[in-house]
Amino acid sequence: MTAPTNGSRLELRAAGEEDFAPLIGLIGERRPAVMALDGFCASGKTTLADLLTRRYGARVIHTDDFYLPRELRSDERYAEPGGTIHYERLKAEVIDRLTEPSLTYGVFSHEIMDIARTVTLPRGPLTVIEGAYACHPYFGDYADLVCFMETDPDEQRRRILARNGPERLKLFESRWIPYERKYEAAFHIKEKAHVLIQT
Repeated sequence: MTAPTNGSRLELRAAGEEDFAPLIGLIGERRPAVMALDGFCASGKTTLADLLTRRYGARVIHTDDFYLPRELRSDERYAEPGGTIHYERLKAEVIDRLTEPSLTYGVFSHEIMDIARTVTLPRGPLTVIEGAYACHPYFGDYADLVCFMETDPDEQRRRILARNGPERLKLFESRWIPYERKYEAAFHIKEKAHVLIQT
């Protein structure tokens, strides 16, 4: 991976769209082909990905679309840092094919707990792999620009409560947040990011 500016690291505090201006400027200057947008839940990853779609027509692939199929769910797999996504399928269907004219991949549905549909996305000026585990070392150094997003734990809790309700908050606190923090600590994702965004 190449750092954005002479090996330096861009650190942002973002509360609104205008606060992403330095990152938008960086992308405008360099127009990296691929961005990995990793970070903790409720930190604003999807919001930033939507902004990049509006600004650059970015195609966005969500790691949430690659949850584990039934046959891979085991205590051993869930014990792996970053093992909660089907990283093998994400690599085979998307990351290994980023230079092709289009991508077609399956979208996992949590309602039916299986792949519900396929989508096809044409290649464009910017591809964003968005979501927790987007920088899993299984993928190798595929991204031109790596961003990591985080927020204060109290703010994270407030956002999850507002977005998902109290019952889902309990699930996030007992399962998803510990999984994400275990993954980040194991692979030092935040340290390796070119851009660190605190929201």
